[in-house]
Amino acid sequence: MMGKLTKVLFVAAVAILAASVTAWAGGAKERPAPVAPAASAEQPAAKQPIEITFWHHEAPAHRVAAFQSVIDRFQAQYPGIKAKQEVIMWGDAWVKSLSSLQAGTLPDFQLSIPDLTLTMYRANALAPVTSLYNELDTQYKFFPNLRGMYTHKGEVWGVPVFTMVMLMTYRPSLLKQYVGTDKPPDTWDQALAYAKIISEKSKGDVAGIGIGGAKNLMTDEQAYVFLAGAGARFFDAKGNLTFNSPQTVAALKLYKDLFQYAPKGAEAWSWGEIELNIAAGSIAMSPYFPSVQKRFAEEFDSTDYAAAHVPFFTGMSKRGTITYPNEIHVFKKTAENAERYETVKTLIRFMEQPAINAILTSGAEPGGFFPATEAAGAAPEYWNNPIVQRFEPIHRVAMEALKDYATLYGLEYDRWVNIGLGDMTGADILGEVVNKVISNQMTPEQAAEWGQKQMEKFSAPVSE
Repeated sequence: MMGKLTKVLFVAAVAILAASVTAWAGGAKERPAPVAPAASAEQPAAKQPIEITFWHHEAPAHRVAAFQSVIDRFQAQYPGIKAKQEVIMWGDAWVKSLSSLQAGTLPDFQLSIPDLTLTMYRANALAPVTSLYNELDTQYKFFPNLRGMYTHKGEVWGVPVFTMVMLMTYRPSLLKQYVGTDKPPDTWDQALAYAKIISEKSKGDVAGIGIGGAKNLMTDEQAYVFLAGAGARFFDAKGNLTFNSPQTVAALKLYKDLFQYAPKGAEAWSWGEIELNIAAGSIAMSPYFPSVQKRFAEEFDSTDYAAAHVPFFTGMSKRGTITYPNEIHVFKKTAENAERYETVKTLIRFMEQPAINAILTSGAEPGGFFPATEAAGAAPEYWNNPIVQRFEPIHRVAMEALKDYATLYGLEYDRWVNIGLGDMTGADILGEVVNKVISNQMTPEQAAEWGQKQMEKFSAPVSE
C-alpha cells in the first residue's frame, strides 16, 4: 500500500509535469525552473572504514615507527581501511595469544615465528593462507627453505614477511691484533684455535668467542648453528626423534670446547649481553645475528664490524646455520568474514611489495631483519639504506646463506613432520641440554640422551 509521503510526492510530480507540458504547448519562451526533489525521509549512511588490528612483538621504538610508516602509506593508498598495530612483548606472546583465543579477543592477524604458529595451529586458531602464499611466491619468490616451515596437510599456515639469519660475526681489528689477520675462520677447528689465541694473548681482556649457556631461546639459536653444521636433526623425515645421535654429540663437544673461551658469566647471557659485548670489543667473534650495525654506524661511526659465512664443521661439505623467519598467521575468526579476510590480505600484499618491505627490514633493523623474498632482497630501496651501504658485504653474505643453507630446527623438511616442536622449543630443551654440558652436569653423550627423553614428552609425529 502506498504511504502518505509517497502519495504527496507523486501528486506533486504529476502537477509539475502537467504545468510543464502546458507551458510548452502554449509556446512559452522560458522553460520552468527545475524543482528540487523532496528530501528523503532517511538518507543512506556513509560506509564506515574497515578497521583491522594486528599484533607484532618488536617493542623498540624505531621498529614500532617502521610499522607505523607502513601503516600510514597503506592508509593513504586505501583510505577505506584503518589499520592498527599493537605490540605484545615476546615473553608474553604465547600466554597472551592463547588467553585471547579463549576470551575471543584475538586481533585479525599476528606476526609470529614458526614455533608460535605451530602452537596456535594446535589450538585450532588459524586459517590456511595457501592461495595467498602461492600468489606472493609466484610474484616475489620466497627463499627456498621457508615454505616447508609452514606446510602441513597440503596447506600453508603462514606468510613470511622478513627473516633473521646467524652468521659468523667478528671484529676485524681484534683478529688482526691478536691473530695477525683480519680474515675470519673458515672451519670450526680454525675458529677454536683463534678463540684460544685471542683469549690468551689478551690475558682475558678480550674473549675469543661469544656464545651463551643459559636455558633460553638465544642459546637454542646459537646451539642450532652447531647442530646444523654437524648434520644433526631433531627429527627424521617421518617425524621420529633423532636428537640423540653422534652428530648432536659432536656439536655439543665443540660447543663446550669453545665455551671455555667465552666471557665469564656467559652461562647466563641472552641477546643483550652478546650485542653489548661485541660492540664494546669484549668479544672478538660470535655466531650471531649481524644486528649491531646501527650502533656501529650511528654511535661509533665505525666499520670495525663484519660477518662471514658460518665455518664448516669438520668433515662436512655444507655449512649450517639458523634462519628465524617472522611470518603472518591469520586467525579463523578473521577468515570467517569474507570482506574482512580480503582486507587483511590486501594489507599483507602491501607489506610484501619490495619497496614497502624494505621499511620493515633495512629500515627497521639493518642486519637484524632481512627480506624473505628474492625480489625484496634485490630491491633498490633495501640496498640504498645508508647503513646497508656501509656494511654491504654483511648483507651479501646473509642473502647467500638464506638462499643456500640456512634452516630452522625441526623444520628442515618440505612440511611439518612433528607438530610437538612448538612445545619442545617453548620448553627450551636444547638450551637446557647445552647448559648441562657447559656446567659439567652432564657429558655431551649424557646430555644428548637426556634431551631426547625430554622431547619424547612432547613428540607428535605427523603421518602423511
